[in-house]
Amino acid sequence: MKKFLPVVLGSTLVLTACGGGSDEDTVVVGGKDFTEQIILTHMVAELIEENTELNVEREENLGNTEILTQGMMDGDVDLYIEYTGTSYITVLNHEIDPENPPTAEEVYNTVQEEYDAEYDIAWLDEFDFENRYSLVMRGADAADVADMSALADQTDELTLAHNANFGERPDGLDPMNDMYGYSWGDTAQMDDGLMYDALRNEEVDVIAAFTTDGRIPAYDLEVIADDLNYFPPYYAAPIIMNDTLEANPELEDLLAQLGPLLTEETMAELNAEVDINAELEEVVARDFLIENGLIDE
Repeated sequence: MKKFLPVVLGSTLVLTACGGGSDEDTVVVGGKDFTEQIILTHMVAELIEENTELNVEREENLGNTEILTQGMMDGDVDLYIEYTGTSYITVLNHEIDPENPPTAEEVYNTVQEEYDAEYDIAWLDEFDFENRYSLVMRGADAADVADMSALADQTDELTLAHNANFGERPDGLDPMNDMYGYSWGDTAQMDDGLMYDALRNEEVDVIAAFTTDGRIPAYDLEVIADDLNYFPPYYAAPIIMNDTLEANPELEDLLAQLGPLLTEETMAELNAEVDINAELEEVVARDFLIENGLIDE
């Protein structure tokens, strides 16, 4: 079994709460540092807060998977929403065989079993959406691009923009370039919002984006098909410390109510409310729960 050894984060992770079972009446809900994750952090926290007697502390915008994993190991975070493929590759260090890629079910079963054995963390039922990395182009430019392989002959004339995380991940930039034979004319590291503006303004030609980003349909952009199966399945699911779940077993059924409601289309719409319409993440999350009858107005 492959193991991830949590790094010493020093001052990188600064939490105000003490979770991980230090207070049986308090649950700390964490989250990563992009729109979707901030929405989900507030959604999960609000759902628990309104439907249980637990005190809920929110630690949104913490960083990447490694930071959240370390937070759980340190007892500072009780639960958050993770993505199966991300944990499969970046935490458990599994590699993807493009000739025989694992199914979504195989990836889920692997992370569920190995997280339980290695970290005492439970993977709950998956939501009905995955948020994959993908290459995205302007719709007009993508019309003649059948798939990611078809880009190989063009990349020396194209500029790719990506965020910092994609540049460092084992399922990110360099391995992708190796598999597809890409040699970009230029690359640029940017914040997510700047990438979309740069693509729309024709300052870059391709961006590495999340498939649930609401700006893709809103800005008439196209996702390029990953024909070599470089990216694994990335289904979202709550993960929770086993001791927290054992102390509060009602959380499993409560969080399962979100699963069928959060499709890829729905998640893109929620993300667009923040990224395009400038709504606050906590407002978007609460409105969604009210509209679906999960909390009272």
